[in-house]
Amino acid sequence: MFTKSQLISGQAVYERSGLADYGTFLGNGSYLGPDYTAEALHVALGGMHRYYAQHLYGHSWDSLSKEQQGGIEGRVKQEVRINRYNSGTDTLTLTPAQVAGLDAVRSYYHDQFVSGKAPQGLKNAPISQKTSDYLVDGDKVNQLAEYFFWGAWISTTNRPHSDTTYTNNWPYEPASGNTMPASAMTWTAISVALLVLGLGAVIWFQRRYDLDTKLSFDLEHPQLPDPDKPITTSQRKTGKYFLLIMLLFGAQILCGELLAHYYIEDGFFGLPIQNLLPFNVAKSWHLQLAIFWIATAWLGAAAYMVPRLLGREPRRQGRLIDVLFYSLIFVVVGSLIGEWLSMMGKGNKGWWLWGATGWEYLELGKVWQFLFIAAMGLWVFILLRGFLPAMRRAGTPGINTDRTRLTTMLLISAVAIPGFYLASLFILPNSHVTYADYWRWWIVHLWVEGIFECFAVILIGWLMVDLKLATSRSTIRALYFQLILLMGTGVVGIGHHYFWIGDNSIWIPLGACFSALEVVPLCLLVWEAWTHYRAYRENGAQFPYKGTFMFLASMGVWNAVGAGATGFLINAPAINYFEHGTQWTPAHAHAAMAGVYAFFSIAIMLYALRNISRRQAWSEKTEAWIRRSCWALNIGLAGMVFVSLMPLGFIQLADAVANGYWHARMTSFYDSTLAKVLLWGRMPWDLIFTAGVVMLLGVVIHVVRNLKPAQDHEMAESHQQWDKVE
Repeated sequence: MFTKSQLISGQAVYERSGLADYGTFLGNGSYLGPDYTAEALHVALGGMHRYYAQHLYGHSWDSLSKEQQGGIEGRVKQEVRINRYNSGTDTLTLTPAQVAGLDAVRSYYHDQFVSGKAPQGLKNAPISQKTSDYLVDGDKVNQLAEYFFWGAWISTTNRPHSDTTYTNNWPYEPASGNTMPASAMTWTAISVALLVLGLGAVIWFQRRYDLDTKLSFDLEHPQLPDPDKPITTSQRKTGKYFLLIMLLFGAQILCGELLAHYYIEDGFFGLPIQNLLPFNVAKSWHLQLAIFWIATAWLGAAAYMVPRLLGREPRRQGRLIDVLFYSLIFVVVGSLIGEWLSMMGKGNKGWWLWGATGWEYLELGKVWQFLFIAAMGLWVFILLRGFLPAMRRAGTPGINTDRTRLTTMLLISAVAIPGFYLASLFILPNSHVTYADYWRWWIVHLWVEGIFECFAVILIGWLMVDLKLATSRSTIRALYFQLILLMGTGVVGIGHHYFWIGDNSIWIPLGACFSALEVVPLCLLVWEAWTHYRAYRENGAQFPYKGTFMFLASMGVWNAVGAGATGFLINAPAINYFEHGTQWTPAHAHAAMAGVYAFFSIAIMLYALRNISRRQAWSEKTEAWIRRSCWALNIGLAGMVFVSLMPLGFIQLADAVANGYWHARMTSFYDSTLAKVLLWGRMPWDLIFTAGVVMLLGVVIHVVRNLKPAQDHEMAESHQQWDKVE
């Protein structure tokens, strides 16, 4: 029926066409299109039913009686559970009825991608027939359909010596016998109990060993940090990073608004824009721009810190800052163009190198991944020029050892950012989907939610010490506690992404129990920072970093509500079994990515901008615009998540339970009156959020136009080495 090379070619067609940024496979991907695993399974079952209707009764399926249909359904349900794969010969044998199911799947996707109108949000003829790397000759739509059929097969066929399928009975499809495994309910209950016990243990341990950060000032006479000291050439040059950040942020938001509109109509207010910028291209840009601008914020802020740590400007540091900046622009522009060419079918040979690799969050081609890693490597080198000399001062008279430890922790977390991104290189176009998704979640979860969070926790601690809010000794003790919690829960907590991808069932208990506590560390530290800022405010002091702490406080709320509450809601196995890939998933993703990492990035951007710009740039009017921006971003995000996406996900979840997962993931689901109301109702919240971005862009432009002059010599004279100050 088809060979392994044709199956791999079908996977490569899926990747090259960017369908993971339109629909999902095994529930992972994007959410306008269908889940191709569940859809192919439903279509194949229909083909098998029709085969037996003709073979046994000589009539069409619809003309059979309920009893006859029930008999066929029972026979098919038993037939699809039997595993006919021979590992010795690497051969899968299909029954005649399964062959009929395969033919039905091929015919269905020809109607979807060739014969009929293109799926909503995709360009006309979205599947290119070109043959190139990892693809073989033949009809590419047939090969794609065979890949989808294989996904349906692994989801409904029992593992050897097991009564559950390779995907732990996912997706929910009663016609194939796919129902929620008992272990999902059992471990959901246990995970709730462990969450309560774990939170209690964390609170007790923190209180018992006094792991709070301590105030570093006298409440009666607080010592305010001075943001108006001279700056160096490299510090001044970081200003353009922050302008680039806001431009990328704005472009990302525009892509997101286009994506939201595609759920309502096939085009943009009647314009067939999907033939120029289809949903899958806009989705890949939306994700990559978020990663790029958030990473750029961290690169720029950390580069600003190097002379602060060293107490002077390293030689030719400004040139390195320029090289890194233009390298980032080259990677951003080049990778976005490559993704467009690949998904539009205009790229052929080397599509996975220069175009799009086809995996959500890892869309940029392998060449761009290498260049992005190289740019981050250059950033680490820039940091080493200041961090290493500061670390070597440990143990010398007059040096605060705790501050040196804090510097060391920050450097290690910075090195881990490019280090863990190396996992992206393990995935090739012919990688097995379970293997590929295993490593992909290292990027989406362990890199973004783990390593990013480690860097954020440590950098917040560094800021608290630098801004004279906390003592370095208490901050170090608190950070050790936070990081043990973070990595102790987060590394194993990645398992909630492995429930249904064909991996071992052991991930159900591990993922359920460990993922819930990941949110605790950041909430604890940010709350302490806000508490200390309130001490300044209540004492009447004019704290110069109000904008930074407004966004840090917002981040703390969203970390608890968005990353924590919505994350635990969808990660519980008994809920995730039905919810996986519905609108609750992007609700959690937006609340966590925008509410936590975007707001944190804005906070550190404002911190660095305040230090490299003139005092007069920070008038009451400027501070007022920052407050308005912060409120607009928070209100817009809250409306998007809780007024639109969460209710939409609720009715989609109900549809999945009532009619099967495939039905809830049909594009036609969004055509119902209630879904339309919720989708149109998202528009005002999106516009409020966009207004917040525009206001913040105006602030950044104003501040960047008022940068301090570079005064390397004066900076060295006026700044003490960071680790000499307490």
